[in-house]
Amino acid sequence: MTNDANVSVPIPPTDAEILHTACEFCPVACRYRVIRWPVGREGGSLASENALGVDLPTAIGQWVSPNMHNVVTYDDRLMNVIVQPDPDIDVVNIRGEHSIRGGVLARKLYNPGTPTADRFTTPLLRVRGQLQPISWDTALEIFARVSEHVIDTEGELAWGVKVYSYQYFENTYAISKLARGAIGTPNWAPHHGPAEGDDTPGLSDCGIDAFSSSYSDDREADVLLLVGTDAYETKTVRYTQWMQQTPTVNIDPRRGFTAKMTEKLGGLHLQVKPGTDTALLNAIAREIIANGWEDSEFIATYTASRSELNQESHWRRAKFALTFDEYRDYLFSKDEFTPEGAEVLTWVPADKIRQAAKMLAEPHADGTRKKTSLRFEKGLYWSHNYENTAAIGSLGVLLGAAGRPGRATSRLGGHQRGGLSGAGYPMDKSPHEFEGNKIEMDTDRWFVEGNTRFMWVIGTNWVGAMAASERLRERLEELTQRTGPEVTSADPRQAIRALNARVSAGGTVVVHQELYPNATTEYADLVLPAAGWGEENTSRMSAERRLFLYEKLADPPGEAMPDWRIAAAIANRMGFEGFDWEDSNAVFEEGGPKSGGRKAYNELVVLAQEQGIRAHDLLKSYSDRRAEGGGSYSEAAGIQCPIQRDGDTIKGTERLHADLTFKADSGKANFTMPDWDAVAERLEILGPERGEFHILNGRVNALWNNLGDQIRMAYHVDRWPANFVEVNPSDAEAAGIESGDWVRVWSDRVIDQLGDEMAAEVTLLAYVTDAVPAGVLYSYFNYPGQPINNLVSADTKLQPLNLRYNFKLARGKMEYLGPSEYKTDFRMSFAPRNIV
Repeated sequence: MTNDANVSVPIPPTDAEILHTACEFCPVACRYRVIRWPVGREGGSLASENALGVDLPTAIGQWVSPNMHNVVTYDDRLMNVIVQPDPDIDVVNIRGEHSIRGGVLARKLYNPGTPTADRFTTPLLRVRGQLQPISWDTALEIFARVSEHVIDTEGELAWGVKVYSYQYFENTYAISKLARGAIGTPNWAPHHGPAEGDDTPGLSDCGIDAFSSSYSDDREADVLLLVGTDAYETKTVRYTQWMQQTPTVNIDPRRGFTAKMTEKLGGLHLQVKPGTDTALLNAIAREIIANGWEDSEFIATYTASRSELNQESHWRRAKFALTFDEYRDYLFSKDEFTPEGAEVLTWVPADKIRQAAKMLAEPHADGTRKKTSLRFEKGLYWSHNYENTAAIGSLGVLLGAAGRPGRATSRLGGHQRGGLSGAGYPMDKSPHEFEGNKIEMDTDRWFVEGNTRFMWVIGTNWVGAMAASERLRERLEELTQRTGPEVTSADPRQAIRALNARVSAGGTVVVHQELYPNATTEYADLVLPAAGWGEENTSRMSAERRLFLYEKLADPPGEAMPDWRIAAAIANRMGFEGFDWEDSNAVFEEGGPKSGGRKAYNELVVLAQEQGIRAHDLLKSYSDRRAEGGGSYSEAAGIQCPIQRDGDTIKGTERLHADLTFKADSGKANFTMPDWDAVAERLEILGPERGEFHILNGRVNALWNNLGDQIRMAYHVDRWPANFVEVNPSDAEAAGIESGDWVRVWSDRVIDQLGDEMAAEVTLLAYVTDAVPAGVLYSYFNYPGQPINNLVSADTKLQPLNLRYNFKLARGKMEYLGPSEYKTDFRMSFAPRNIV
């Protein structure tokens, strides 16, 4: 059962099965056609003889590369599988355009003759320091009995969950129903942060949903503002097909491909100093108001008055919401927000700030307003979370960029939207608060303080992905390997006694539920093998809220199970009721009534029940639809949520706020305080001193997250065999560094989860490029064994409104170590990556 990616692909016969799915990786969720048929059978080269329906050989678009083919097991039979960008698609990735990541999706699927052979296939228990296979019955018994001991003796706050927030509605619903509902713990955090909660609270407090736009708005806009993202690198097809030709103002400390393409196409790149976006956005807003370019009609009709704001029930909005007059007065009260004042703070020339304001807001020659859309991502909200999202939200309100074609303020998304709550967050139990108001608990701080006795880590590399990751690793080692007795036998009774004794001694038990081993697995007492993409029928949304069905393509390896089924088995073993689902469709249907807001899909479930069919099957019928021939953009290749009833059928929602009502008690939008003083105070603590660099982190096109898949694909790992650091040529020359040299990047001023300073370092490959300005370094954010996150400070008390790490505000020093083998053997290219 092998597939050498260097050999030809078998031709699918005409009776091969055709399925549909979407890319696993970025938030665009490009659609893919899957062709599956038994090994040993082939079609012919004529269109009439194969399932592709084309004469072979054929051109790109219908051509199937070796990386699009694999051999898998399905229903215990060896099957050929082709995972090909859908050449007939007319929304999302039109005509089958795809990224370098999506083009190798087939290679994700388990095949023991490929590097995927190290998948977890059976539960494992650490015995005398080594993981060894055990049965599911033993694994469930240990999980349940140790969990009960922790909850009974230490309370539910000592029982924690660290879980992906995106990996399909069925899974996240089941896991949250168990953890937050049945057990009732607030010790719960998503994969990307230390606490549950809103990632864009400032935008939300303006009344705007973070995923309000459609890709169609990118194209319909007269001008786009992009902030904190290299859209080509991270949302490739959305950029190339929907955004690239729209005139753009791009705010980014890096001069990457998107920034240079922006300028080539007549747009504007503002190369902002890291951490000063609030000042720059405020300066642009002030310049717009100074010229009378604000959307005065929208402001007068659809923004709240002071009396309306005084009635707001949410404490945060009540504290920080502003009227237009208050917002304007704040902007004009500070010299820092004049173009010249902002230039000093942000490195962006005053004339460019004026140009940006004019490009975004000056009316057309006939007096009509421009259709302006604002898009942003983690470069903005993972630095100064509240203030930055308040600044861009307020700018969006100022421009009337909400609810209308080509006029929206929205995130681009980091991943697809697969989070569905089976139970609400028990805020009343959280031990953390701000000014007397309960906020979601900081699970990392709680763990480092020694309060977590059981941690269930699901689908994430907890150690490598968080800030100050070295401190997290040290505490994990101490609490799992140096506290209490070790497990000396696979007998469940002995294992339970030993693990319970560790809990009583103040240690922690870690369960890691995953596909592959990663840095967190080193500290796991129990490993539960999970199913992944293509191994179950599941659903989730894209960044434009397009819901679709991921069809099952292959069996999970060995005894691995879907996460929803594992959660159900644990719940049943612990004696909880309501987890007896027959299949993933049953979970999906149960979740319908709880899928409110932008995710609302219950009308689809209701219609399916009326028609006497499964909701998954009805969703599949929408997933297979096309928009051409007069069809709807909102109901092709899926259906855009929230789903609405329309007589005897249902319809999607192309964009949110189309009725110009907003997420506030008044139903109106408002401005939110973009507090530069709070930012400046934080920068005094986190900013670099003399001899230190600003250290940024992010993604590159070929890689995804912690490389769980790409490190097992030669196509990707040959391009990036080690983590890199981008260095400006002037900084490289001063340090005697060339591309391909090993460098040490370190800091002795990393602030850990307790607010203490610590030392941390990482060894990286120098990549000399003008993509970064002098004084700034950039590296991949979660490369296995070389996590730049190690240098990111982790004190969430610096952002007390919403506990998020300042991932984009690291600082440190760099020194030359010596040449690497990649400098001379030409395995890794160091050519410029921002050539357009």
